[in-house]
Amino acid sequence: MSNKVTFGLTNVHYAVATQAEDGSWTFEIPKRLEGAQEITTEAIGGSTQVYADDKVIATLVSNSGASVTLKFTEIDDIFKKDIFGVLEDTNGNLVEVVNSETKTFALGYEIQGDIKARRIWYFLCTATPSGDASKSKADSIEANSITLNITARPIESGDNLILRLIAGLGDTNYTAFLTTAPALPTFI
Repeated sequence: MSNKVTFGLTNVHYAVATQAEDGSWTFEIPKRLEGAQEITTEAIGGSTQVYADDKVIATLVSNSGASVTLKFTEIDDIFKKDIFGVLEDTNGNLVEVVNSETKTFALGYEIQGDIKARRIWYFLCTATPSGDASKSKADSIEANSITLNITARPIESGDNLILRLIAGLGDTNYTAFLTTAPALPTFI
């Protein structure tokens, strides 16, 4: 039975990805990203109708990945160092280095449902560095939020191009899903 309703966002993790010379990818042990408030995903692609004989004869569908928007209370300094190449100087200051290489990573998270929770890994993600935003306190204090814009692209696994992997509560790998290095699925 599948969920009719989903809600919540928790257990956001990332795992740095490394590509070997043969094109294969490996993933490090995931690290937790605290302070996630909201996630939205949107498919990159679309559909095109093919017309002939005054009617639609085919629909061509493309799926090139997903655009992911992830909102945080603050982005962790370790993530900034691991993914964006931010350095720490001898004074303990964070230094944004413009010519650092942005790293590829897997993005994992958990959402709840009316029937069962689900855990999800997007395999090949890149993020755009975020800016800062803040405002003065007034009669009440309102927390700032930081948005991370992520592009998730498919990873090759045999003849398949895989965008994400979804584990449901009760699946054999559910318990360790977000705490062990992401692995490509094997099929029956």
